[in-house]
Amino acid sequence: MAPVSDALTADHKATREEVLAWAGAIRQAAQKLGLPALRLRDDGTVVIHSDEPGYHAANQLSADASRVVGAYVHVITDDVPGAASAREL
Repeated sequence: MAPVSDALTADHKATREEVLAWAGAIRQAAQKLGLPALRLRDDGTVVIHSDEPGYHAANQLSADASRVVGAYVHVITDDVPGAASAREL
């Protein structure tokens, strides 16, 4: 797959369907970062659990997933209220 420019990925937030279409590749990227099972909200936001402080893992997975999907993939950690509605990816 050809690399996607940062400008393109920033122009559009990935939908749930777009994230699901690339779920296998996103799971592989998460595994490389040592992240356990991913969850997905109805709006396409990916929810992760990370024991490390800060948002480095979320930011890195967002960048990796955005390159794969070709649209911005929003990633949040599971310690925020907006993560409660997510289901397994």
